[in-house]
Amino acid sequence: MVLGAAQPAHPSYAPRYAPLVEEHRPALEGSLIRLRKPEPTDADMLNDLFNDPEVGEHLGPIMPQPVSGFRAFIESADKDPKTAIFTIERLADRAPVGGCSFFDIETSQRSAMLGIWLAKPYWNQGLGSDAVRTLCRFAFDHMNLQRVALDVFATNPRGLRVYEKVGFRLEGTLRRAEFVNGELVDCYVMGLLAEELVDD
Repeated sequence: MVLGAAQPAHPSYAPRYAPLVEEHRPALEGSLIRLRKPEPTDADMLNDLFNDPEVGEHLGPIMPQPVSGFRAFIESADKDPKTAIFTIERLADRAPVGGCSFFDIETSQRSAMLGIWLAKPYWNQGLGSDAVRTLCRFAFDHMNLQRVALDVFATNPRGLRVYEKVGFRLEGTLRRAEFVNGELVDCYVMGLLAEELVDD
């Protein structure tokens, strides 16, 4: 052996270095979707999907509206300091597939109400649960909220399963509180605390 010559390190003594930067998913991105600020072109693409009666029956008494009405709603919500509104975009092809929002944001209680709708062609693909989870994660990690609540009709078992999957718990029932398809139906009140979020 030549003195002073560097020797290859034995594998068992090789130094182990931790990565200098941890990889983090963008705050508004889930596994299947990302949430973004609504764009003017969203109204043209989403309004007809929003007007689908099967979508509307889970949202309350909503009448079909022209594209101008959709745009007016977005503009109004964007100016409301107690509202945060997002377009749901599918990661696979960047197609807008629905919308979600926080409303009645209360800074003192650190709470908000959640609303969401998903166009029918995109049901049963995991996009809804990913959107709800991503939105709630953002609320707890970046908006300093500690509670998110929502209302869901008893006639919407698909939505109920999505919310339970994310961690929402039933907190009460408003009996015969909504009029859906010609009949009065119950409305469930559900809530999620920060420590209860079921992450993916």
